[in-house]
Amino acid sequence: MTLRKSAPQTYHITTADPNHAMLTRYGILPPDDDLPLSDGEISQAGDTVILAAGKREVQCRITPHTRGYRLELPLIPSERLFGLGDATRKEVMIRGLRADMDIANVTSYGPMPVLLSDCGWAIVVNTTYRSIFDCAATDPDTVVIEVADGDADFYLFTGSSLKELLSRITLVTGRPALMPKFAYGLTLVQNEETDARSMLWDIRTLRDRDIPCDTMGLEPSWMEKHYDFSVFKEWNRSKFPLPSWYKKNSADSFTFFFPMREMGMQLSLWLCNDYDLFYEEDRQLDKQRKAEETAATGNAAQEEAAVIFDPHLSGIRRMDELTDPAAPWFEHLKKFVDNGAAAFKLDGANQVLHHPDRLWGGKYTDDEVHNLYPVLLARQLQNGFGDYTGRRLLLYTAGAYTGTQQFAATWAGDTGGGPATLVSLMNYAMCGHSNTACDIDVPDPRSIHYGFLTPWSQYFCWANWKYPWFLRPEEEEMIRFYAKLRSSLFPYLYTMAHQAYETGLPMLRPLSLMYEDTDRFDHVKNAYMLGDSLYVGAFDMHLTLPDGDWNDYFTGKVYHGEIDYEIPADRGGALFVRAGSVLVTMEPQKYILEKAHDYRIEVFQGGCGSFTLYEDDGFSYDYRDGKYAATTIDYTGDTLIVHRRTGDYPGKPDNGHSLLHNSIPRVAAMEPVRDMMVLLHGSAPQSVTLDGAPVDFTVTEDGVVWLLPAAVHESGDAVYRIVF
Repeated sequence: MTLRKSAPQTYHITTADPNHAMLTRYGILPPDDDLPLSDGEISQAGDTVILAAGKREVQCRITPHTRGYRLELPLIPSERLFGLGDATRKEVMIRGLRADMDIANVTSYGPMPVLLSDCGWAIVVNTTYRSIFDCAATDPDTVVIEVADGDADFYLFTGSSLKELLSRITLVTGRPALMPKFAYGLTLVQNEETDARSMLWDIRTLRDRDIPCDTMGLEPSWMEKHYDFSVFKEWNRSKFPLPSWYKKNSADSFTFFFPMREMGMQLSLWLCNDYDLFYEEDRQLDKQRKAEETAATGNAAQEEAAVIFDPHLSGIRRMDELTDPAAPWFEHLKKFVDNGAAAFKLDGANQVLHHPDRLWGGKYTDDEVHNLYPVLLARQLQNGFGDYTGRRLLLYTAGAYTGTQQFAATWAGDTGGGPATLVSLMNYAMCGHSNTACDIDVPDPRSIHYGFLTPWSQYFCWANWKYPWFLRPEEEEMIRFYAKLRSSLFPYLYTMAHQAYETGLPMLRPLSLMYEDTDRFDHVKNAYMLGDSLYVGAFDMHLTLPDGDWNDYFTGKVYHGEIDYEIPADRGGALFVRAGSVLVTMEPQKYILEKAHDYRIEVFQGGCGSFTLYEDDGFSYDYRDGKYAATTIDYTGDTLIVHRRTGDYPGKPDNGHSLLHNSIPRVAAMEPVRDMMVLLHGSAPQSVTLDGAPVDFTVTEDGVVWLLPAAVHESGDAVYRIVF
């Protein structure tokens, strides 16, 4: 058994070459850094690994089990456990539960072999084989992990808190992706029977009825062959006609793409497949190996051509009918990206099913690759799109496993928008997965409230006619309200999305993650934090608030402690803001990039707080190179300081970026305005000064104080003094 220190407070334990593990072989998990071990950090005594964790010594006993191995880890009585992703939807604190790490349609879309303890340790099992996590369900004092096949291979982490553990875990499994700006608006998935004209009419109706929306999704009928799994997809020309005179990438070709783009709507296309990704993945590994050989010897390595047949396919069919060994999966989708597709929905249908008789890549059993498949599919699509366009892709998938968060968002699949999906999203979060959502069960007000207040939002019609304008007037008004609310929260949400990318801390946060020093939130399944400051109550309105005062975002009333919340007649749940919080919001827009953002600084009295607004071009990967801007706002009760904006990024309107691959202009990333309106929630002040000069203010009927805009200077801070 080999013990490696792969990063600070991160230990890799394996009985074999780690490259034999599929997650490592295909680069989902990085190679070890092999840092030097210090005395007393981690040791081995026979079949037991001993680790000094934050609050106790952890002992892991590893023994053979069938063709795999068994890991036993004793617990202390008060220890609490979290994680496992969508493998369980019963509880957030999962001690006493047993879960199967096997992707399954509907019942377990995204199992994650990730387990965290409030005693300062975590484990990630580095396997794609099926595994069982018995989290003290059989023996109340022991975690037992059984891996069906393969060598023993896992990571142990230590940290002072669950948040620190998540940060270390996601340094190995990958930070959550920062999606393009429009992805954090609303995605509306069309009725299956829609066509180009009705889709355009629906977009026009959304705009006319003042319902913000950014992305329009098409279901399988957009394809000529319904549910086409092959690489020969074409538009269904009867529903989405492309006339003979249509010119690829031409802004002058007035097809349905043109008015869609002019109305600021992004296009999402449904996909599903049985494509064999492993030929391409191994081809890339082989290219890398040959490049290394060429660099070492100076002799060019030869490429070998192959015609591939798959005996598991019916009849005598070439594999490249589904799989082209010379090209990645994304290759056949380029023409649709040229048409304007900026998002893809990966339905769970076939990618989450077992294929017991199939050899993937001609050599890997389904037992080995079943859990890995959706991760590689997401990576090939995200990287293919990025290489082709230079832009981020909105990619959302039902199937997920360790590492998916690097490449794709998820939604809860065909499980609706009820309470069970919320537990699923919280357990995803406890594994470092941030961009999560579910279907919105329209017209249920509770599901509308919850669905619009997740990291991203999907309004799903499918075979139903649940468009807002077909509902009762009060139901349409509720959808309009929440769509505008989400639009107004965009600067806050996008900042939290970047925070997730930087730290691994997810946007949707179980209360036990944020307030782990107490166990009173361990079984709370009806409330969560959305970012640093927003508390969302969903479905059951018996709510347990964290310590301190919490401002009702709808009414302004202040609450604390344990409450039975009475939902306002035109709302679907509770939304509170922590006293002392600073939020940056904006005026709602028809779509996120409609115009330059009119930012508002919202300050909630009763404490102290800080917020750092994040801005970038919204499309490119330049943020990875530090090309973004940040504005920090500090509030201390009687002083509000809007600090000098720092940093910069490309993407101003005159830079000529394009929406499509090389010709059609995109909606430009807007240069943020330098003026910010300030709103004070709470008592009206006696006076306010800005940099020593008096500031006029007005008090609205709901008691919110509006201050005149203040310039956010590039060269200095704006300092408000508030006298109550």
